[in-house]
Amino acid sequence: MYKKKTALIFTMIIAVVISACSVKQDSGDSFKIGIVSNSNGKNDSYLNSIAKKGITKFAKEEKLNKDKDYKYIETTSTKKFEKKISKMADSNYDLIIGIGSNLTNSMNTVAAQYKNINFGLIDSRVDLPNVISINFSEQDGGFLAGVIAAMKTKTKKLGFIGGVDNEIINRYKYGFISGVKSINKDIEVFTAYSDTFSDPKEGSKIATDFFNQNVDIIFPVAGLTSKGVFNTAKKIKKSNKGELWVIGVNKNEYKQGLPENVTLFSIVKKIDQAVYDLAKQAKTNEFHGGKTLIYGLNEGGIRLIWAKNNVEDPILLKVGEYKDKIESGSIVVPSNENEYLKFKENLT
Repeated sequence: MYKKKTALIFTMIIAVVISACSVKQDSGDSFKIGIVSNSNGKNDSYLNSIAKKGITKFAKEEKLNKDKDYKYIETTSTKKFEKKISKMADSNYDLIIGIGSNLTNSMNTVAAQYKNINFGLIDSRVDLPNVISINFSEQDGGFLAGVIAAMKTKTKKLGFIGGVDNEIINRYKYGFISGVKSINKDIEVFTAYSDTFSDPKEGSKIATDFFNQNVDIIFPVAGLTSKGVFNTAKKIKKSNKGELWVIGVNKNEYKQGLPENVTLFSIVKKIDQAVYDLAKQAKTNEFHGGKTLIYGLNEGGIRLIWAKNNVEDPILLKVGEYKDKIESGSIVVPSNENEYLKFKENLT
């Protein structure tokens, strides 16, 4: 009788151990990732939709279920950022990624409270041990865009439109102007800020004003506002009133310029790759917070996508030369006004 009781107890202990191990294994296998978009929302055809591609790719590889294992939350008000990030943290997400600089304060607050959760922030920076911040060397892409525009322009007048006056937009701006002046110091660059990322009418208004001043290539970094620039360029070309090229940003915008074919080329910022990399690192326990990563030309974070035959071979060769110089470090592209003014002094 004693032996039977002992055997029964031993069997129960084994069952409990196996059960505990099974729970631990299931817990270890589960992985939850969330993305909180900036105030432009998921319908913004620029940064947020690109970020969504990154998480979708990762989820497909890892066989994650939408809304259960991974979630993309649209936010339309800065007041809701902290609440939605906190809600994910309360639900024990393994990784929470914020897209855009306007999430910085909310991410900083929540990440400080939930120290056991990994956070990623794209296009800004938070200095906490559980946060990886990812930024891009937009100035490098802007510089190459300036080289192309300077060699392509017929009027020697170019335009740049920024959505707002901030660090990221100005990295594009001063990189662009530096590239232009590296080819020809006499080319004039008109600049303007639309003060919105969601008003195509404002983009059209600025583009029309630039065109009336004889600008023939515009580089708009203004989100959905840039759609108005494309629309204006297409109307001008269709009416045979002249030619106005547009440089696409953040995704391949060749189709945006059709059917009149006004997209000169596009600069792509690989936010989808950044999102994917963060997810992969967190999933494989390779997430090491407390640092800021820069995705540039060398890292494949900035790419140029060519439209069909709109950029001639001699220009492509020159772009390749400058790209090599940037990647090797022999050219350090300015990212702000002060750096540009010093750079300009050394131009021959």
